[in-house]
Amino acid sequence: MPKIHFKAVAVDMDGTFENDQLEYDHRRFEHVLTKLRQHHIHFIVSSGRPMMRLRRDFSGFLNRINVVADNGSILLQDNKIISSHVFTYKTAIKLINFIQNYYPSAQITASGIDRAYINPRATPDFKKKMFFYYPDLVQMANLTKIPPSDRITKLTLDCSSSLAGKMEREFNNSNSERIFCTTSGFSNIDVMPYGVNKAQGLKYFLRYFDIKPEELIAFGDGLNDKEMLELAGYSYAMANGDERIIKLAKYKAPSNNDSGVLQVLESYLQ
Repeated sequence: MPKIHFKAVAVDMDGTFENDQLEYDHRRFEHVLTKLRQHHIHFIVSSGRPMMRLRRDFSGFLNRINVVADNGSILLQDNKIISSHVFTYKTAIKLINFIQNYYPSAQITASGIDRAYINPRATPDFKKKMFFYYPDLVQMANLTKIPPSDRITKLTLDCSSSLAGKMEREFNNSNSERIFCTTSGFSNIDVMPYGVNKAQGLKYFLRYFDIKPEELIAFGDGLNDKEMLELAGYSYAMANGDERIIKLAKYKAPSNNDSGVLQVLESYLQ
């Protein structure tokens, strides 16, 4: 077998592992995953997508991969939750009120461990997009009435990504439980508990598998991949990625529409 110097692979989904039609080549991935496992290399999906969506995306592979979902809020191993980071209920409701009061044009999806919530008055385009990512999405007229038993891991906002820094500062200046805002595109913001990101989730798995960060190869395209790529010894930005991420990464992979992740991994495995 060829000598491969990385021991774990981390991949983002949207704009990275999947093409613009939100698909990937399952047969080709099966072949690559089999070879990775022959080399005792761990495959970790590291995505802003919720657990419920990723379970559908990788149905049939879940007992052979690890998952960092909701940008690091939930970790799955063998299809079981091994770690979760959630807002306290008080902060989740306060955060929803804050966004509704100060950013009223921002549409909100509240992601929980078991289900997600959206206002039925959301635009058809936003609802269509959210129903894809959140198969168990519940429509609720007043999001501040989410039951306390539903632990909120993340808010997804439909608004300009340029507001992320301002929103984070304003909320954190007046609240002891702080938030972290990031984005994967131009018209969305993900809001998580402070300190939660993909890199933190990956560090958990690296410690568990006794793997050093320099033995990690990671692929991403958006700003919510920044910490993950900074962590990895082998960092790849997709050719279609954000220019800031391309400058940050050590290497460039072909675009997501050309199965860039699989191409790079195949080149190492040959």
